[in-house]
Amino acid sequence: MAGAVGAFGYEVPLIVILAVVALVIGLLLTVSFYITIGWSVYRSVVDERRDRVRDDLREALLERLFADDPGWEEWVETLSGTERRVTESLLDEFLRELDGGDKAQLQGLGVALGIPDRARNQLDGRGEFEHLDALTWLTLLDDPDPYLESAFEPKTPRERAATVTLLSETDSLADARQGVSILLDDIDGQFTVFGQDTLHRVSRSNPTPLLETARREYRSWNEPLLAQVLAVCANLETSVGDQDLSWLTAALETENEAIRAAAARALGSFGWRETVRDRAFLERAVGDPSPRVRGAVYEMLGAWGDQPALSVLLYALVSETHPRAVERGTAALVDRRDRIDPDTPAVLGPAWDWSVEHAEYDEMARHGSKRVYS
Repeated sequence: MAGAVGAFGYEVPLIVILAVVALVIGLLLTVSFYITIGWSVYRSVVDERRDRVRDDLREALLERLFADDPGWEEWVETLSGTERRVTESLLDEFLRELDGGDKAQLQGLGVALGIPDRARNQLDGRGEFEHLDALTWLTLLDDPDPYLESAFEPKTPRERAATVTLLSETDSLADARQGVSILLDDIDGQFTVFGQDTLHRVSRSNPTPLLETARREYRSWNEPLLAQVLAVCANLETSVGDQDLSWLTAALETENEAIRAAAARALGSFGWRETVRDRAFLERAVGDPSPRVRGAVYEMLGAWGDQPALSVLLYALVSETHPRAVERGTAALVDRRDRIDPDTPAVLGPAWDWSVEHAEYDEMARHGSKRVYS
């Protein structure tokens, strides 16, 4: 039969099949519509209920906060489920804003709400969200004990950063080496901005563990993670002693231009050491095929700021053809104005004038005064 489909020995008209399909789709859309409306109404009712009690709970919480005996345990026992959830939300808000005795007083409310016990159970679970929630609350409550007593080991970059933050904020981190170990040992993936900042905070007072780890492991790291570590190194602004920096010079000769540029910025911070100032190496660096990398190398040389570095920089700029690289290199020379030949501005031409003007406006924006560069 034309316009029919055979099924189980029967000929079913195509129009019947299409009608059934349309009916099923219509029913699914109707069910989806009512589920969506029902969920929206439910959320509206819940939010309205929370808003209704929030102001009263805030007032009650603040009254008890400044009392000699807040009586958190007794108060919490009088709260409904909704009120407990709202109180917990308020506690999170206040713990992030207060410090000193007020914060310590509020932390008792967290104990009364059973948050440390809940965090202990969450750490025994498997979900990253639960782990992060537990670590965040323990940091706010200044209570590392549930973590220290658990068998939990952070795996993901976010869990690692949250763990180090907890230990650091509660004075439970043994030293920078332990922090770097938790953050980088056998890591798979890359950090969030928070994780990168955590690595910086751990390493800025003692960069040795980070540099030693990077020297051993940088070849095994993925490129985004290596770029993040290089960015941290570029902003440590501290002495590195006699650390082996050969991994940084090696990174400046990798295939990825973003890694090479990040390595140049890191060497700008550490490169005052003679071991990384080989002239042949510097000539290769300023001859990099990428203008992005050459610009970073020019800034590295400007950061070093001694006569040999500025000499290499000036000679490179004379033959530089890329506008952005010229701009970055010339800007690097401006703050070293007192260390270069007075005729240098004439050699660099308009690029020097633009960089001077830009530096003056930047000085005014930062400090409200105009520094004279020329």
